[in-house]
Amino acid sequence: MKERLFHEEVLYFNQKLGEVIEQKLLECNHEILRDALTYIQETGGKRLRPIICLLSAEAVGGSREKALSTAIAIELLHNASLVHDDIIDENDIRRKNPSNPARYGEKKAIIIGDLLFGLSCEMLARCGVPEVVSLVSNAVADIAMGEYLEFTLRTLQEANLHSYMEVAELKTAATFMASAEAGAVLGGGNEVEIENLRTYGKNLGVAFQIQDDILDICGDPANTGKPVGLDIKNGEQTLLVIHALHHSNESEKEYIKAILSRERDPGIFDINRVRSILVDAGSIEYALQLAEEFVRTARNCIAGLEDSEAKQKLQFIAQFSMERIKIHVSNTFI
Repeated sequence: MKERLFHEEVLYFNQKLGEVIEQKLLECNHEILRDALTYIQETGGKRLRPIICLLSAEAVGGSREKALSTAIAIELLHNASLVHDDIIDENDIRRKNPSNPARYGEKKAIIIGDLLFGLSCEMLARCGVPEVVSLVSNAVADIAMGEYLEFTLRTLQEANLHSYMEVAELKTAATFMASAEAGAVLGGGNEVEIENLRTYGKNLGVAFQIQDDILDICGDPANTGKPVGLDIKNGEQTLLVIHALHHSNESEKEYIKAILSRERDPGIFDINRVRSILVDAGSIEYALQLAEEFVRTARNCIAGLEDSEAKQKLQFIAQFSMERIKIHVSNTFI
């Protein structure tokens, strides 16, 4: 599938999401609800999770229309989690725009996040399938647990790959898994197809978390829509940091630990210095290779599905994510 076809999928979903938003605003036009819903429309996003839900339903021979309300619910859930995430991380920028808390203040942003969670539940209930309601609801709990465990990583002297993966699977991969699995269930897939698509979502979700780690320290804010080095400023033990702490000399390790401890507010010099250490330790290359392994596994998980356009699109989504980041990072930092 060419990029143009994926863009068409985004346009299709945005149209359907827009119809739901417009109807909701007609029913209840309170200012805070309008702010919550128009924010989603204005800031956009890749819409990967809902598109994966729709394509998964089609990939097992079902109809995307049956999965549409669930796909919208998952997108609302994802955006709600981002609102709360921006509050926790004190992030002022989201998708090249002021973040929700930066625009409305923290208190109003919390309410907006809660509203989006509530609207997500309403859309989810429309699917009428208890199994789907359960698995998407479990994803909400997984996201919250992942956020909490991420806090614990900040307090560890040296985190390890196992603890990092636990956070990545809960915080990020949970919605990818729910999207693919829900779509497969709603599409009438058999047990093998459902499990394969669920595992596809899990591996793709972990790959995206690793890619986010890389882009945070190596990405161009003009393209990523976020300030560089935010994870470092927040004391996050990302995959790159964990690798560098095991592959750098003692002085470099102590420097990284001092920055992560937030003994002082890291400036651009500190961010650049940490990046240099990550490059010298081979941490960026390691993260890219690991992300590529997860993408490869995701693609292999659905290789056995019957050939279809939906399957090809799911394969493209996985591969395109990797190709995009390799082009963005490799020549400069590897």
